[in-house]
Amino acid sequence: MVLLINDGSDLQGIEKTQDIKYMRILKRRLQILHAWPSKAIGEEESKYCLYGRIYVFLVFALSLPPGFLYLKNNLFVIDFMELAHTYVTVSMSTMATFRVMLVFLKIYKNLIADFVNCIHLFNHKDHSEYAMSTHLLVHKISHFFTVYIDILLVVGLLLFNFTPLWKNIYSDAFTNYKTGNSSLELSIYYQLPFDYKHNIYWYLVMFIFDWYMSILCSFCFCYIDLLISLMVFHIWGHMRIIINDMVTFRRPSNKVTIDANIQDEFFSDEEGRLVARDIGNIVQQHNKIAEFSARLISTFGPILLIYYLFHFVSGCVLLLVCFQKNAEAIMLYGPLTFVVFQQIIQISIVFELLATVSDQYSNAVYSLPWECMKVGDRKKVFIMLINSQRPLPVKAMNIVNVGVQTMAAILKTSVSYFIMLNTFAEK
Repeated sequence: MVLLINDGSDLQGIEKTQDIKYMRILKRRLQILHAWPSKAIGEEESKYCLYGRIYVFLVFALSLPPGFLYLKNNLFVIDFMELAHTYVTVSMSTMATFRVMLVFLKIYKNLIADFVNCIHLFNHKDHSEYAMSTHLLVHKISHFFTVYIDILLVVGLLLFNFTPLWKNIYSDAFTNYKTGNSSLELSIYYQLPFDYKHNIYWYLVMFIFDWYMSILCSFCFCYIDLLISLMVFHIWGHMRIIINDMVTFRRPSNKVTIDANIQDEFFSDEEGRLVARDIGNIVQQHNKIAEFSARLISTFGPILLIYYLFHFVSGCVLLLVCFQKNAEAIMLYGPLTFVVFQQIIQISIVFELLATVSDQYSNAVYSLPWECMKVGDRKKVFIMLINSQRPLPVKAMNIVNVGVQTMAAILKTSVSYFIMLNTFAEK
């Protein structure tokens, strides 16, 4: 059993990034979606991997029309709870379809390959003592998040799929479905040419299919978000190392006498060469991290924007069906509402780390002993000061900022619409 809290002892004997426990978990989960780019990373890839990606995409794409048709044909037929439930499941399937399209893109594969082979802090842990401590900190956070997502997914899947089964047993639907007085309930509904609500054979077929779709959709949501979160954690770790390198930057060893009464600090010629080298390393490392951050936002920006739109529209519906003042609604929609809302909170807080560390980077550049440097090095610091005014990119498709403020606005709007719709429903 994988423990939720990790002390870093599992890193002993690890030689590759992919061998770290939380990276192995992430790899195995993404391989279910055929979303782990083994070939780009330098690993052996199955020749059937492309067919697997096409298969997963077709499963989602072909399940969308029956879902939309069920909504259209039953708009004024089924009760509000089932209608809202179907609306949410169709919306989530649509989101998942957009996400699985990413795995075909070369920029997605190259991004993960660069993360594993270059950006992951395991590759930089020997840079300094502080780099090692930051690597351990990020390792513990990443491990916690990975195991937490695993637990959340399992609990959510069980409650989401077993609640309709429990309702069927509790209402004796398995006994009375033949009479037409009751119908069998499922976790996902589709418009199909056979009656799975009153035929036990087709019900079992759809029950298994709903489980399969729930697992695929949950993996699309949870582990793509986990992948993004892990990348952001390691970007944050790199920025911490860069900031520490500037805050603890070397000082001149000797004071230089300018005239009889004034002494000032300047780097000697030998120290000047070391200063130029250290500043060059800092600039190079920061440029690499900024470039990777831009690629991260460019790759996942569209799905993050669609993600926010999904929450903006679906949040109030989830709240409305969840708070129907009965245990059935809470059992069926409570876990789903919690998972969906915690996902947007999680991804927004994670990206807020980049905004926070960008401000710290600006302050750290000011702390450099530029007044002790030669003119050429001062010019480099001046350029760093200018670049520090441009924070790491956190805007999805240059439209919406991904962070706590946007999340708070969406949650506030969802609650407002929920209160309004609930008031109309009561009247």
